[in-house]
Amino acid sequence: MSSTQRSRASFVLLLLSVCALHVTGAPCSSIGAETLEISGDELPDTPKVSPSTKWKPLTNVLLCEVSSLRDQQFDEEFAEPKDNMSNYKHHRLGLPQIIEHDCSSSNFSKESCLLRIARGLQLHAVYLQFVEQEYSKPATVADIKFRTKALAGHVMEMMKNSKHVQELNSDARDKLLSALPTASSWERKITVHVLLRDYHKFLTQTFRALRHIELRDRKRTALKLNN
Repeated sequence: MSSTQRSRASFVLLLLSVCALHVTGAPCSSIGAETLEISGDELPDTPKVSPSTKWKPLTNVLLCEVSSLRDQQFDEEFAEPKDNMSNYKHHRLGLPQIIEHDCSSSNFSKESCLLRIARGLQLHAVYLQFVEQEYSKPATVADIKFRTKALAGHVMEMMKNSKHVQELNSDARDKLLSALPTASSWERKITVHVLLRDYHKFLTQTFRALRHIELRDRKRTALKLNN
């Protein structure tokens, strides 16, 4: 199977997984994310699938899964109502986020925005290793980590020069993980919560940024066609 065929097959499987989430009523509503409606007509009928087509369903699935895992971990390990999450908002780890200057400023740079997203996804994928080790749902976290790396790959495909996103070596990954608070069971528990909470926030920002890029590209294309 060629790389193009693998890309198309992966995309079809992703669409089917999103459909399944929608049909079964899975908790997929997320701040900043739109509910994805898919009909049979939208399944790709050609081998080539644009990266700009792939990011939206993949980001929606990730938002759903991370939100569900965050809520489940809070319920099981904190034994508190979900509304009480705000009581822990002061716990921070300085994790990657997308600020206005990165993706929606007056001096907007598509390449810089995509670079920020790709690097952030790369770092969050590393932090998911900690969640995978510490929380009792390793299979679910492994799925999230896989999709995170896939989304990073799609974002890099949208870049003009993806060489700026260099893969982290084992020493760099170990350094990131060793900096996380792990001295006590409480610290490990709150660290898992913050990692999931802030990754969900990052995915929300990613969705908005990529949608901004998509709409901006459409407008530019329309202007070219009209001129």
